[in-house]
Amino acid sequence: MRIISASGLALAAIALAALGSAGVAAPPDAGDEITVEAPRTVPIPVERNPYTGAAIATTTVRMSVLYGDLDLTTQRDSDRLMLRIRNVARDACKQLDRLYPLNPDENCVDRTVENAAPLGQAVIAAARGH
Repeated sequence: MRIISASGLALAAIALAALGSAGVAAPPDAGDEITVEAPRTVPIPVERNPYTGAAIATTTVRMSVLYGDLDLTTQRDSDRLMLRIRNVARDACKQLDRLYPLNPDENCVDRTVENAAPLGQAVIAAARGH
């Protein structure tokens, strides 16, 4: 059950604009998913001149958090959305660990949740008409 008014969506758009990208993609027009991005900086295994140093690249795993089934006007479902964001962040970071086992990042989940949480909070605020 998705209960978000047109004015609520407008408020979410304003809140998102104020937040900036912060590593989180904007939700689609349907308004029932949040994209969580977990970045990882990894060395590129290329042959280099020893005087220039190693090349660096950033790989990002993106996963969606669906919330169309939640009534975000209730605290229970708002908490569920934030838990879903954490769980998806954990899954994205696990995927990065599988892709790059030699480049672990112990703070990946916390940093990914920190980047995605403002969007989740903006969606909750829009649903509640704030």
